[in-house]
Amino acid sequence: MASSWPTIIFACIAVLISFLRRYKPFKNWAASLLQHSLSDYLLPSKQVVVATPSFKIAKTVPCFENSGRTTTLYKLIECLGQLQEYNVRGQRQNATIFNRTKELDETYVEQLRELEYFTKVKKVNSCIEANYNVLKAVIQHILEKIVEANFRNTEDDGLVDQLKTICAELGYTLKDDGSLKFVDDQVVLAASPSNQSRVNEAIGHLCRDWSDSFVCEREPLVEFICKRLSDPCVDSGERTLIVIPGAGAGQIPYSTAKKFPNFDVASIELSPLMYVFNEFALDHGMDVGLRPFCQHYSGSCSVENQTRKFDVQLAGMKRPSNLTVHWGNFLQYTTNGQKYDQIIVCTAFFIDTAENLFEYIKAIESLGDYCNELQWINIGPLKYGTRPLVQFTADELRKLRELRGWRDIVEERVTDYKNGLNGYMTDRESLYQGYYGLLKFHTRFQKQKNTT
Repeated sequence: MASSWPTIIFACIAVLISFLRRYKPFKNWAASLLQHSLSDYLLPSKQVVVATPSFKIAKTVPCFENSGRTTTLYKLIECLGQLQEYNVRGQRQNATIFNRTKELDETYVEQLRELEYFTKVKKVNSCIEANYNVLKAVIQHILEKIVEANFRNTEDDGLVDQLKTICAELGYTLKDDGSLKFVDDQVVLAASPSNQSRVNEAIGHLCRDWSDSFVCEREPLVEFICKRLSDPCVDSGERTLIVIPGAGAGQIPYSTAKKFPNFDVASIELSPLMYVFNEFALDHGMDVGLRPFCQHYSGSCSVENQTRKFDVQLAGMKRPSNLTVHWGNFLQYTTNGQKYDQIIVCTAFFIDTAENLFEYIKAIESLGDYCNELQWINIGPLKYGTRPLVQFTADELRKLRELRGWRDIVEERVTDYKNGLNGYMTDRESLYQGYYGLLKFHTRFQKQKNTT
């Protein structure tokens, strides 16, 4: 009997595999696993990182420890590919809106025609195409930065061929003189899952950070940060570094650097989509128009409101010389050995995005190794994101700061809608509008032995 067990087990495994081979989710999972396993070893772009702000392809990134898998060339090109797919994926999503009407009675369909419902769907398609024209400019801008930084690299013989392959995948020919020529707008959708929602979010952030239409959302954040940086507790004569993690599309670091030209400002953003939009905003030099709410069918008062264009004012933009824009993980950030009299970390709508808030706080405190005095300015809600390990109340967070050696200079809490709550990519002409209260504090760190 004992000798028959291997046969029985083998037979069961064979039956299970036979079943799973017919099960589509398993086949997709297995194919994805194989694709990622092979690409980890075979794709050169996964073996190198992009060092920002220079965009040089390297093995390590200054100012970031253990960044080998965080800012790879592969991830940056994947991000550009997601921008390239925006039009096709957006039109497909919009086609679903149209196709659902086929389930209706002809009587109802006729009424939809009377309402010009299908005209609205077509207009949304036009808005998606208009947005895509801006995204194509973003793709070209980032490709040009990558090529400019690496085309003359004589240390890696295969790098130019790799750059040519990357450009070709995105519809460009890289010429022998290092210039780019757009040749093909045909998009082949990646086998990986869609990241369309993140692309839409990034489009919204570009508007929120740089359009005058969203100044009411930015102003309270910038005003509080600049007010605290102007406080006597911040010595304007000292060598100072302002660190702004979770910088999004970059308006807060830009405004801070402009307001305080004597301070160094380090902008840090983990999302490659947000980062490339930040770079585009600082360098493009021309206004663009975006329609961030065009696919928001819920809550719209009119087609005109849903599809309206927001002007994004980028003309005349000049990157401040004291601003350094990093793509990377704030948890890995260092000053690359540079010492400062004071370092001030400014977080806006950031700390509640942490899976482990203790890691964020520890990363802030670790900057105390590079300065004589460490301060922290925060503004934002405590609206915790995906799978947070801890979710503190404002009271608990204040007590935690005290426990870890922080001494508050000021703390304010805005919860009364009469005193002005803060929108966050809010469509103020929609029937549904979201607003946030704000926890504001400015605190100074006194290093202790138990702050781990």
